[in-house]
Amino acid sequence: MEKINLSRIKGIIFDLDGVIYDVGPSIKKAVEDCIEKYNIKIDRESILQEIAHLLEDIQNYPLPRIILNSYELLKNTSFLDGLSYFKKMRIVVFLFNQFNGYKEDATVFDGIGDILIKLSKKVKLAILTNNKSTYAEDILKKFNLYKYFNTIIGFNDVKENKPNPEGILKILDGWHLKNENIVFIGDMTSDIIAGKAARVYTIAVATGLAKKESLIENEPDFLINHPKELKQLFNL
Repeated sequence: MEKINLSRIKGIIFDLDGVIYDVGPSIKKAVEDCIEKYNIKIDRESILQEIAHLLEDIQNYPLPRIILNSYELLKNTSFLDGLSYFKKMRIVVFLFNQFNGYKEDATVFDGIGDILIKLSKKVKLAILTNNKSTYAEDILKKFNLYKYFNTIIGFNDVKENKPNPEGILKILDGWHLKNENIVFIGDMTSDIIAGKAARVYTIAVATGLAKKESLIENEPDFLINHPKELKQLFNL
């Protein structure tokens, strides 16, 4: 495996879900429940990234706000095409509730704690998530990882979420670092698009929500199959 020379890197930005926090199994179980309950005919693998984005958006709001903003939330749900508005809402609320239940048992990826400990001694670390920043803080505190991060940016800290590069650029500005000194690690195509737009190094983690082929199409600088491979990639 090609390695990244950390002597040239001053800061590393992590997405949270799918890179540090393993929510993939929770999403997949929620999808299976929806398919069984509503007899939806969908290609499970092709819509996981779309559903992950939808759940990420929904988590930002209490239920009344979800209903109020339902048109905006549902307009990109291609896996529900052809269904009535009210059936879409029932399915999405059910999906959200199932996901929240399964997420109670979610944990961080194997080996990520040791990687963060070692990296934090060498470079600045940040979280950039399309969830709320307090959500990221709660997850990191739950697994005793909060202390390793200098900066946490959520949707509430920027005007535009990923794939817009605003969050990455905000972190660079706060750290007073140049683009060529930063690595951004994400598991979605939107992460890679944001990283490339910000002109930082990008690492795609193919943990299963985004198709590996779609990640490759967006030409990340590096692609790994599991976060534990970061140890080898950074030569820790």
